[in-house]
Amino acid sequence: MRAIHARRDPTPLVDDRWGDRLVSEAEKAALHDRIVARVDPATRARLAALPSPQHVLDVVLRRHPTYGGVVLRSRWAEDALTAAVGRGVGQYVLLGAGFDSFIVRQPGFAAALTIFEVDLPASQAMKRERLAASGAAVPANVRFVAADLGREALADVLDRGGFERTRPAFFSWLGVTIYLPREANLATLGGVARASAAGSEIAFTYVDERALDAGRSDAMARLREGPASLGEPWLSGFDPRTLAGTLRAVGLELIEDLDGAALTARYCADRADGLSAGTVGHVARARVLPR
Repeated sequence: MRAIHARRDPTPLVDDRWGDRLVSEAEKAALHDRIVARVDPATRARLAALPSPQHVLDVVLRRHPTYGGVVLRSRWAEDALTAAVGRGVGQYVLLGAGFDSFIVRQPGFAAALTIFEVDLPASQAMKRERLAASGAAVPANVRFVAADLGREALADVLDRGGFERTRPAFFSWLGVTIYLPREANLATLGGVARASAAGSEIAFTYVDERALDAGRSDAMARLREGPASLGEPWLSGFDPRTLAGTLRAVGLELIEDLDGAALTARYCADRADGLSAGTVGHVARARVLPR
């Protein structure tokens, strides 16, 4: 979605075309076939009239309800990172990094950062294979740390990667919490607080837990079907009304919490293309409290 946005939108908020290279042709073909198989015959005929399978992906993914949220959360998190570096932060940790491409499109200010990518071993191995196949040179300031945070404490993981606990850090955790049970999310947030210096920050996404009740909305139920069919069901969210207290209990101070409307207002007020972060997703930023 980030690559499509950068390639097709006249005024992209995120200049990230790496998805076109990191996602293999076989994976694109499988996604195309899955899309075509799930639509009604009339829609299938309209998609078949498009110039190419890539064009089908572009059209369908741009219309997906999560498209705007994926784009806007990336811009928001990287804006927060930029501000943190301006305050002297020298370490950047991507939790559940997935196919995030920051390490290979680093802006000038990132040269002074030590960047840690933490992800499941199999996911990280796939990414490194795709980077190599794409001819991408991984900069020397990048540290890959393969780990299952369900089995290993975050502090131990970061120690293994050479993280300096006494230096402030910025953590990014995007598009992950919804796929984990609440206990795992709290453990990771608490792990950030325990593993890093006071004043460090974490930017993360979450869904209003009230919206996860499938009975509340047919639209939400349909939206949940896709991830669940791929073995990645949506499991948990947070209540924005109590988030500050929830974070404080694990050693963090909430400093920003934007719902979809506020995120859209921040970045899309002057746009005429209808780009929107949606209605149930939130982005939040919290600071590590002194211990």
